[in-house]
Amino acid sequence: MKINKKNINDLLKFMQDIGYEAGEIILQYQKERKMLSIINKGHEGIASEADEASEEFILQAITNKFPKHKIMSEEDYSKNKRRLSQYKGAEFVWIIDPLDGTNNFVNGIPIYAVSIALMHNGKGLAGLVYNPLSGECFFAAKDQGAFLIDFRINPLKTYKLENAFNDKKMNECIFSPAPVYDITHKFERQLSTFRKNIVGARAVRRLGSAALELCYVANGNFDAYWEQNLKPWDVAAATLICREAGVKVTDFDGKRFNIDKDSVIAASDPLHSHILGKISK
Repeated sequence: MKINKKNINDLLKFMQDIGYEAGEIILQYQKERKMLSIINKGHEGIASEADEASEEFILQAITNKFPKHKIMSEEDYSKNKRRLSQYKGAEFVWIIDPLDGTNNFVNGIPIYAVSIALMHNGKGLAGLVYNPLSGECFFAAKDQGAFLIDFRINPLKTYKLENAFNDKKMNECIFSPAPVYDITHKFERQLSTFRKNIVGARAVRRLGSAALELCYVANGNFDAYWEQNLKPWDVAAATLICREAGVKVTDFDGKRFNIDKDSVIAASDPLHSHILGKISK
């Protein structure tokens, strides 16, 4: 696959098509969610039949179109106990979360998404995050900008996402941070950092879908998002969307974020620097 504008546009159209179809599969399962079989993955959370059906469709669609590309997908990765190192060195790697926000899904909370990203030589090339219930479809390609289409209201209208500057005061901000619940991560310290960053904020919102929370920073719905203990499929698409919208994305040390890292801060400067200063203390 050659990297040029036409192929990138075709790639984004392909992502939109399979993201939309995967979303339709998920919505069919939503109607019968109380009868779904739930798979307990231990510290990795849960999965449902909807996760697996969405994943199966996406994997098949990508394999048919790009048979030489590698694919890292959450449920397949978990079941086969693969290591991230297996994907290093590959030119093209797809990173898939077939249903980000499974806890919300199985409890009937309408906040979940399909996340699809394509990496080229270890860097984000294109990404899509689609909430099938709201119809919000966020997508981006490297150096091409970030965009939003609302498939449920007007699929013919595309909005460009631009969010490169944020100098709001704390009492004007809505944050979406995630405290770490695992006791091995020094919970009291994490809780203290969490408190320092939210005191004085207008509001705090936790959605339960890292992909959507990051996209809402890109779209300006949230002013900042930060979290630890993330996996590549949680953030691969959404962090690219943030960057292409102008949002600064780093780890908790202030270094440029990549999918090998397990912490992320997304906010536009100068707000990003303010949050980083409190987290890194």
